[in-house]
Amino acid sequence: MNIQKYSVALLLACSFNVCHADKEDLQVLQHAVSNDWYVVRKDDTRHIITYAKHEDGKSIRSFKIDARVDASLATLAGVHFDIANIKKWYWETLESKLISKVSDTEYIYYMKFNTPLAPDRDVVIRATIEPYQENHPYMVLHLRGAPSLTAIPEGITRISAFEMDIKFTPLVNGQTQMDAEGYIDPSGNLPAWTVNMFQRQAPYATMLGLYRMTQKPEYARMKMPLAFRYTQ
Repeated sequence: MNIQKYSVALLLACSFNVCHADKEDLQVLQHAVSNDWYVVRKDDTRHIITYAKHEDGKSIRSFKIDARVDASLATLAGVHFDIANIKKWYWETLESKLISKVSDTEYIYYMKFNTPLAPDRDVVIRATIEPYQENHPYMVLHLRGAPSLTAIPEGITRISAFEMDIKFTPLVNGQTQMDAEGYIDPSGNLPAWTVNMFQRQAPYATMLGLYRMTQKPEYARMKMPLAFRYTQ
């Protein structure tokens, strides 16, 4: 292929990608008026539904996950509390590490994310746990960004807003209902449509990674005590 033909092919490919993104964003406009949740991805085989919603005053959409996981609460708690290995399943995560254990129901940790064609992002998160108990038959994990807790590494853009609440409800068949809702603003000079494209992909891809981890023997047949308390 000569230079002229290559240039034409590249232009056509780029035009298709932009038009495809524009079509997706145009489909979202009808939901933006009412600010209702709308389905982004529905996987009946894996029992995963992801949603998005436009919020007044925000350029980035919120997200929600409704999933039925073939794993126990103990297994899911074990995967989430194993901070060093979050990078193995959370979407585009390059690094994950525990900063401090505040108590058996509170901890602070760090994550760094790959951001193509832009500086990588990082976030410091304060996690608090509402343990499962008889009159509270579910566990809730509250995650909130704490951007000022540590210095920002050179060449990294810190995420300005990170809010997520994850509710884990054990089911009678050994499965767990998982409901998550959140909002993440990656900051910096990224076009909103690019960020929203990532947010359409990330919740579903992260759930696939989580499913994969729950099948590993070290989590599925947990023997070691967990680092934090998930039950009263």
